[in-house]
Amino acid sequence: MDNDWETNADTGMSFNDVRDDKATIRKRIKTVRNAMHRDDCIYRSKLICERLACLEDYRNAPNICAYISKGNEVDTRLIIDKAWKDGKHVFVPKVYGKDMHFIELTSYDELRIGNFGILEPESDDHIELSSGLMFMPGVAFDRQRNRIGFGGGFYDRYLASHGQLVTVALAYDCQIVDFIDSEQTDIKPHIIVTESGVIS
Repeated sequence: MDNDWETNADTGMSFNDVRDDKATIRKRIKTVRNAMHRDDCIYRSKLICERLACLEDYRNAPNICAYISKGNEVDTRLIIDKAWKDGKHVFVPKVYGKDMHFIELTSYDELRIGNFGILEPESDDHIELSSGLMFMPGVAFDRQRNRIGFGGGFYDRYLASHGQLVTVALAYDCQIVDFIDSEQTDIKPHIIVTESGVIS
């Protein structure tokens, strides 16, 4: 690009990501995502799920660590349902103070509203996984796979001691920005899957 500005085709907004700090980008992308029509979210989530299912890392993973999506986030239930159908073990996070652990989920009936209004397993029977594919939530990403999360640092702390997991971020195209200023403690996803392609 010849300059820092890019116009997002879906929203008509002009972004200057190089100059914006994380808080500004987080607020802006949340506004864009929250304005998406629900039918559009479902359509784009299905495309993302189809792309994910084609990845070798997904096909080879016996374990899937998936968060339960909320609001207009990419609908992870589509992927969870697919993983169950494919005979994979599904684990979802539960927060304990500043830490989180992953607990196997075999039915949505096992979920209860937990921290931050997010659905979590009622059980506390967590497992330390030695291998698997983990979905990293995030508000925004760039093409170098830098990530802006929700500010809690839960995934950065967890992955600092679970580097053997392959990480993938699920995002709409409108969540991909030009530049994110990363820090040493920030952990990048290995792969980003959007409705239009894969960044790795």
